[in-house]
Amino acid sequence: ARVTAAASFANGFKFTLDDGQGQVTLLMWHNVYDNCWAAPELNIGATVRATGLVGQFEGEWQIVPNFGGDVKVLNATTSRPPQRSIADLGEHVGERVTIRGQILRTESLSSGVKLFVADDSGEVVVFVWQNILERIPNNTALGVPGTEVQVVGEVRLFRSNREVVPTLPYDVQVQP
Repeated sequence: ARVTAAASFANGFKFTLDDGQGQVTLLMWHNVYDNCWAAPELNIGATVRATGLVGQFEGEWQIVPNFGGDVKVLNATTSRPPQRSIADLGEHVGERVTIRGQILRTESLSSGVKLFVADDSGEVVVFVWQNILERIPNNTALGVPGTEVQVVGEVRLFRSNREVVPTLPYDVQVQP
């Protein structure tokens, strides 16, 4: 089945799978996601095969794998959204975008971290929830001003300010 949507929640990640005949939620608790070797490729657009306990939660069908090996990515062709300049993000509120830039500074919060990212056109806050931050490869580099990053996330308005909010750990990539 193809991954058509992804979401984060306090204890894990949810992926909407669609096989052309219907949809089901693939629910991965953090411990399962953390030991899933396919996690870096598990994103919107990928084709996956998942094994697990099938049931319903609040009227929604879901598959809950027991361990990371129960989720296999068969085709890792993920649909990375178009790259946008930071100055143009106001035209893309509610959309998934890709931005590239460098970290100017960070601000830690109890629920996550604000990364202030700039490109040649401007600056934007990238808000990363704590459960995602902990799983980003080379996340310590995010605290170093000047670190180059590529971020895939949804453009949102928070108190009238634009921010980009990544859904999954591999949506934030520290550039070499």
